[in-house]
Amino acid sequence: MLKEAQEAVKRISYEAHKKEVFTSGFFITLLAEQVGQVAEKYIDEGRMGKDIEVDIADVIVASLAYLNWLEKDASEAFKKSLEKHENAIRKFTEKRK
Repeated sequence: MLKEAQEAVKRISYEAHKKEVFTSGFFITLLAEQVGQVAEKYIDEGRMGKDIEVDIADVIVASLAYLNWLEKDASEAFKKSLEKHENAIRKFTEKRK
């Protein structure tokens, strides 16, 4: 499902990250920074903020880079995450009835 995207990110950054990144702290910080940029743009410009979708996609790219560094399959992880999301939404909507 995400195989092509993960491979594209791997081509760009895998070798550099494998040589230069020694702890998960780098990726946690990177993800926090990317999420912060989305939040700032939304606060300043709202949901129609210029290129906010690119800032959100930056979170996805950073996540794929992290999964590459961990040598984990994004597609399999995404399937599991999607199942969790579906269950959470089902519970959420049932509570609202």
